[in-house]
Amino acid sequence: MKKFYTAFLLAASAFVAMPVMSETINLKGKDYTVERIIERQIGPGVTYMRLRFPDYPLNVNMTIVDLNNQYNRIETTIANESAKGTEKLVNAAQRQDAPMHRALAAANANFWWTTEAKQEIYKGIPKSGCVRNGKIVTEYNTKSEIDFKGPTRTGVTSVSYDKVLNIDYCVPELSWTLIKKNAKKTTYTVNKGYRTKQYALYNSFYGRDREFMPYEPDASNSSKYTVLENVTDGVEIYCTMDEGQEWKGGQDVLFTVKEVKWNTNGRGKLGDYDLAIVGFGGLAPTNCLVGDKVSINYSFKFTDAGYQTVEQAIGGNALVMRHGELTEHNTNEDYNSRVYSRTGYGCSKDGKTMYSIVIDNLADEIYGKSAGCSTSVMCEIARHFGCYNMANFDAGGSAMMMIDNKVVTPSPSYDGGVPRAVYNGWMIFSTAPEDDNTLASMAFDHPVISLSAGSTFTPTMLGYNKYGALTEKNLKGFTLSCDPAIGRCDGDVFIAGTKPASGMLTATKDGVSISKSVDIEGGSGVNEVVTAIDLLRCPSVVGCGETFILNSNADSESCATMYSVNGTMCGSPVQFYDEAVLTAPSVPGIYIITVNGKNGNCSIKKILVK
Repeated sequence: MKKFYTAFLLAASAFVAMPVMSETINLKGKDYTVERIIERQIGPGVTYMRLRFPDYPLNVNMTIVDLNNQYNRIETTIANESAKGTEKLVNAAQRQDAPMHRALAAANANFWWTTEAKQEIYKGIPKSGCVRNGKIVTEYNTKSEIDFKGPTRTGVTSVSYDKVLNIDYCVPELSWTLIKKNAKKTTYTVNKGYRTKQYALYNSFYGRDREFMPYEPDASNSSKYTVLENVTDGVEIYCTMDEGQEWKGGQDVLFTVKEVKWNTNGRGKLGDYDLAIVGFGGLAPTNCLVGDKVSINYSFKFTDAGYQTVEQAIGGNALVMRHGELTEHNTNEDYNSRVYSRTGYGCSKDGKTMYSIVIDNLADEIYGKSAGCSTSVMCEIARHFGCYNMANFDAGGSAMMMIDNKVVTPSPSYDGGVPRAVYNGWMIFSTAPEDDNTLASMAFDHPVISLSAGSTFTPTMLGYNKYGALTEKNLKGFTLSCDPAIGRCDGDVFIAGTKPASGMLTATKDGVSISKSVDIEGGSGVNEVVTAIDLLRCPSVVGCGETFILNSNADSESCATMYSVNGTMCGSPVQFYDEAVLTAPSVPGIYIITVNGKNGNCSIKKILVK
């Protein structure tokens, strides 16, 4: 049957490379078979995987990034370079696309304020920290407006300048210092509103023509925040960055004071300056004058790694796996313990491998139903592939993964069935030079190859240049050779032998070769050709247990057989010539109908049972 499934999926989706690879992962104390439907290097050190747990059921997308490769880069992407608003991941990728800066993959990240009454003034702003290319976008809620019970619960998900991931509990510190007096002042918020006696920072991510927001809880309703119109003692210090300085998390960044305003209404604007330090509510005078030097420092003290520089950072709601063990945060709040879609970011023990995982709780048109899961199940899946620490991120309609400028996860009907615009995420770029398309390596675009005896198969081959960039998604002009025990080859065609066997299949082009193991199983005869000709006609969607008619315009048939996506036969084969009555299985999902013709060919049809 696997040869039929191979042909069907190759025809059904350009992303699908089949047959599948099966293994077992223990989830919630039970072993589940997982099929590696796709396992493809999509760029330098970047692998995309699509996993299917047919018996759960669960659809999982995962991107694994080897940060030891010098030609990839992780960046925080934020909506339209603003601390407020949303943007679709595909649009963000297209906006940032440039030579030697090609977007390969992305997933969503921070939770963000939406329509909660008490936070209406924060609408469209992320709830937790965000750093992009060293420049702070929003702080990690270390003082006021704590939404996820502080940094010792939420942790910090970051990448350092030397490409090391730190995903761990962390105590961020944010301050500004008037250097001449060595007067260090704690800073509470960045690019958000600010409350009495609390300094805030504003930079270009806030917007140059947008008024600052002093606020307090509403006098009649403490759960609602109100922007103040009657501030009279506001302090506004405007600065430019010193020459040779750059925004950098974990070190002092120097600025020169260009303008100081006292006793303002607290509603100034950044204008052309690089930084504004603002506050109100009787803040002690600092004797800050034009020409003075100030420094900004946002440091990150990780529990394991200590103080680290931070180039990129995003915020979730909890650290759900630490040191390979699930934390209490998987069970101490409903958001993590309930069945839901999931987005998570994790790292290996050495911090040099990133794991981005998105799990569906919607049916996929090709891959079938996905039930969703708790964060503990997400952690168990990621741990199987080497993840050591992991943080949980925004789910629901925001949970999505983009591969090659296409969102590969289904979108909910309440979003119109289209990908939602999100606040931010992590995006993986290829930074490889683009002046060399010479073939340097190849790969079979099939996690495993398992065929029936006597079948014919032409693999899909991927071509890479010397940097590991994918230059050919369907490489042509290769020739095949194989162990005689498993069959024979004719150009780019492999003809399986007549008996079960295992051996190596080798593809060669321009002096470059790659080999992969092939398993030959029992089949129905010699020279059986695998095809995906759409000769079969029946409804694309049927109900569970529903009876339907299958028609064919093929020249001759012998029997029709229905299979689940994991290869299990559903009922007995049905004999027919040009019409047959079939009954859909009682379990929802994607199923495959195959018709073995008397001439040795095979026709295939996919149906959705729901």
